[in-house]
Amino acid sequence: MRTVRIVCWLLVIAAAWPVVSFGSESAAVDARRKYSTTNSAPPIDVRPPTATAPATLAFNRRWEPKEQAFSFLAPPDWTLEGGMFHVDPAQTGGSTNSISAKCDLTLKKDAEGTVLFRWLPTWSFADMSRNPQFSYSAALFPPGSQYQGMTVRPMPGVNQFLQELFMQVHPQAADAKLVEFTPMPELGEVFRKMYKSLDESMQAMGFPPFGYDGGGILVEYTEGQRRYRETLSTCLVDMRASGAMWSNQYTLAMRAPANETLTWKPVFDIIRQSMKLNPEWFARASQADAERAKAAQDTMRYIQNIDREIYANRAKTNAEIRHESYLWLNAQNEYVNPFNGQTEQDTAQFKYRWTTEQGDMIYTDRADFNPNTTRPYNDRTWKLTPVRER
Repeated sequence: MRTVRIVCWLLVIAAAWPVVSFGSESAAVDARRKYSTTNSAPPIDVRPPTATAPATLAFNRRWEPKEQAFSFLAPPDWTLEGGMFHVDPAQTGGSTNSISAKCDLTLKKDAEGTVLFRWLPTWSFADMSRNPQFSYSAALFPPGSQYQGMTVRPMPGVNQFLQELFMQVHPQAADAKLVEFTPMPELGEVFRKMYKSLDESMQAMGFPPFGYDGGGILVEYTEGQRRYRETLSTCLVDMRASGAMWSNQYTLAMRAPANETLTWKPVFDIIRQSMKLNPEWFARASQADAERAKAAQDTMRYIQNIDREIYANRAKTNAEIRHESYLWLNAQNEYVNPFNGQTEQDTAQFKYRWTTEQGDMIYTDRADFNPNTTRPYNDRTWKLTPVRER
């Protein structure tokens, strides 16, 4: 059950997680880019937005390619690389990182990855410095060695972790500079609630509570003669005192050319918020009874409201949400899917939201736009999704 619980949390928190901003958003609305969607993915009709023709964003619902564990919205011409994978315990000297399925999936606009969105895998690391039970044996496992399938690595702060991760995934980056680091304490609170039961059990045994360190960085750098801006974000969960281990949870990376970041912001927002778990994959992986499945669904519903909780908390405390520090926490609405009657939470950034029975989506501010009468969209049936009445 642990495998599915962790993967489920990874998926559902996607709809809620704020990330570090690419920069000022004063021109974000005017910078949206237009896409088209079709089942056969023909050449896309792309028109730059103008003052008289508000931009329209259209996406296909696509599947994680390896195990169809989840689906998400993405531009139809983007390529996918990677997906779910499993660690062989025989190769790592233990089973800790083999218990849960992992995900390393990249969405790329082009072969070079000039614009990309990446879900990076969760890894558990061993750090015996806070657990007295390992006071004598810790010297036998220096940094870089393996313990129970985990690499021994002293736990860094989230800022240091993300900077080291950036260097790992971009070894050819030149002239890199850290534009900013943004603490995200609300992310820690999300995981604190997720781990509440386990944390309380360990505290009842006399161990200190788990620690949670959420944050993100914005890096500007040159790669392949092009200047980029990239955000990386994660939450580190500290179980060193009780389990001599720590992990990175739900790690994201998003990049675009430095002069196009505002253009791609709405695309990143929609991808991030659109993930849906595949119930069939969930059932196969969990082999859980109905009660456990219901508990997981309840967790999903809670997480899907976290955007609002973060925004409300900062408004209550008069905390500043600077455009330079966050991708704006978009206003959210609940919409009624006209095909299945289900309530869906999504961005309220656009006036009109169209969907198909297959889950494709078009977002637009144009009152005169109807995909049912507009090529190349009119090869299927589209319906508007009304805001849920309260």
